[in-house]
Amino acid sequence: MEEKKLTPMKFLPDVQEFPWGKATYRLADLGFVDSMASEGWLGGSTLSDIMQTYLERVVGENAFEWYGTQFPVMVKQLDVRGRTSLHVNPDDETAEQRYDSFGKTALWYVEEAGPEARIMIGFRRDVSASEFYEACGSGNVEKLLAWVSPKAGEAYLVTPGLVHAAQDVKLLEIAESSELWFRLHEWNQGSEREVQLEEGLDLIDWHAHKIEVLKGPGLAVTPQFSVKEAELTAPAAVIEDELGLGSFLIYICVAGEAALRTDEQCFRFGKGELVLVPSESGNCMLEAAAPGTKILEVRLDPRPEQDSYLS
Repeated sequence: MEEKKLTPMKFLPDVQEFPWGKATYRLADLGFVDSMASEGWLGGSTLSDIMQTYLERVVGENAFEWYGTQFPVMVKQLDVRGRTSLHVNPDDETAEQRYDSFGKTALWYVEEAGPEARIMIGFRRDVSASEFYEACGSGNVEKLLAWVSPKAGEAYLVTPGLVHAAQDVKLLEIAESSELWFRLHEWNQGSEREVQLEEGLDLIDWHAHKIEVLKGPGLAVTPQFSVKEAELTAPAAVIEDELGLGSFLIYICVAGEAALRTDEQCFRFGKGELVLVPSESGNCMLEAAAPGTKILEVRLDPRPEQDSYLS
């Protein structure tokens, strides 16, 4: 009996509330969040179940060799009405050795920016560990941070080691499939949330950091993911040759409304929503379903072969 070919998939959102606002997981294979397919013949199946069953047919051989049965990319929306805690993420090597986990590299794409919007990434000058520790205790840590006032359509790369926080902004976060990070500081000194300052100190990059605003078609190319931005002015073919590079594709609508058409189905998705195109999917067509439609394309570019990143 011939195996049924995998087709594009949409997923149900998972909303979680926080003191600073809310996070909406659009695609995640994290254990505590496991996205459920909402359409197609795999509707009702979780992403982890789909990965366990279909493996490289979903992500491609190259991604499977690195990440095994965990889907390698996470997509979530951050609706930051106040200010997030100050965090730091570990790199892949440290995360594997200490925590048997992936590290976290993330791209923040600004969907909306409020009047007091800020993106804080890294330090404005070289800082010592003792100076940072004392500033956290006294509540003066903000004076050490590099920050910008973001605008909608801008993107920022948050790499391991850079302290970071966000304020009064709606972000689309595309990241490694990991929520391993350390909370270094709470702005509200009366907060009861746990702070992991001591554990996170040796992960921090203490050098001055110049925040780069990412714009244009090629937003980011990292070993963990690549992200392109495009405005849909005409139908665009998603061809088998493109998928044949060993990767899945994720299409996220950031403005307007898009439609992904196959021979049998049409997936419409609006702002903030996404469609996952498995590696083995056949030809399909991506087109605008409303004026001014803009999408992000996420993929994994080829990496050196190995059995699994977490062996």
